[in-house]
Amino acid sequence: MKKPYICIKGGSVLKGTVQASGAKNAALPLLFSTILADGEYKLRNVPFLKDVATALKILQSIGFSFQRDRDVLTIQSSYLKGSCLSPEMVQEMRASFLCLGPLLARYREVKIPLPGGCKIGKRPVDLHLKGLETLGATVSCQEGWVHAKAPQGLKGNTIVLDFPTVGGTENLIMASVLAKGKTVIQNGACEPEILDLIHGLKKMGAQIEKTGEREWTIKGVKELKPFSDYQIIPDRIEVGTLILAGAITGGEVKVEKCNPEHLTAVIEKLQACGYILEIQPESITLKSTNTKKSISIETEVYPGFPTDLQSPFIALMTQLEGESSVTENIFENRFRYLEELKKFKVSIRMKKERTVFVNGLVSLKGALVQSTDLRASSGLILAALVAEGETHITGIDHLDRGYENLHIKLKSLGASIERCD
Repeated sequence: MKKPYICIKGGSVLKGTVQASGAKNAALPLLFSTILADGEYKLRNVPFLKDVATALKILQSIGFSFQRDRDVLTIQSSYLKGSCLSPEMVQEMRASFLCLGPLLARYREVKIPLPGGCKIGKRPVDLHLKGLETLGATVSCQEGWVHAKAPQGLKGNTIVLDFPTVGGTENLIMASVLAKGKTVIQNGACEPEILDLIHGLKKMGAQIEKTGEREWTIKGVKELKPFSDYQIIPDRIEVGTLILAGAITGGEVKVEKCNPEHLTAVIEKLQACGYILEIQPESITLKSTNTKKSISIETEVYPGFPTDLQSPFIALMTQLEGESSVTENIFENRFRYLEELKKFKVSIRMKKERTVFVNGLVSLKGALVQSTDLRASSGLILAALVAEGETHITGIDHLDRGYENLHIKLKSLGASIERCD
């Protein structure tokens, strides 16, 4: 069977205005939060993505139904067929593991396969499981399955995370909202997507407060009710990718319907490179200048520089003056895509396992490359936008998991890009 690929002819300068889609990483936990209460939910600004479709298939498999009208999704949560999930669907997407917390909280038992997703590092789920055990659950792992039980319900406790894991924080918050008593999650993550989940849970009647820099306090309630109308935040990673596409081509790009406060670290790095950024409450405009200084970045947990924008920023570094560097502090295998990037004749050298140096002002050459993971896809696309000649990018099923019509948005800005079979 033929698989789709992306064809790009480099050299176009991107100019124009484009609108951001809803955030995938906010949509997925909000979709799984519907497990916590029966009734009808309405979500707005839901992106058309492969991962969202997978999440809906998982919900359908346990008895949910839904209707979609453009970016508005209506979900009916009223009957649970069971709390044992299909390995085929769960292993398509790592975020499927977010079912664990709400299913255990609501139905007191769940059996779920270990998750799949991009191969960018260990990303262990042991922090999720240890947290649930702290809440009184009995958890066993055998032959690729996680079986969690709490026959008497979960009980509030203090959970101290070894690392501010995003998925772990989301899972434990959803598990805690129906637990008996008070739960305190220390060293939790505080990404905008987590705040969006919390706002949605509060609309359902959950009692959650931020009581420290990375501390969440949850007072369990007996039951929740569906949120009737909730709008998902814009996708900050897509916004950053589109802004970087304008930067690498020397263009001028405005992204509307976004939240600039979610991208402070990225904006500061682009300004340090010499780009002009005009910030409005719901838009970012990037203007290129003749000054393109080299830069050093280190990926960090939010509000630091996002690891999901490391790949497109490395592509940009090939067009900056001098030598730039990137240190990856989140995922140990996030540089797997560099062998593909080198096919563009990029000059990159690695120091130790976590730091790479990129030579700037390099004339890239079009190539046949393969995407290795979701965020690597965007880096390869940005490199292709400035590469001489034609580039074919295969493996774009990764891209479909996290970017809604990225090729169409880039084409509207002037890129010579097509999706082909």
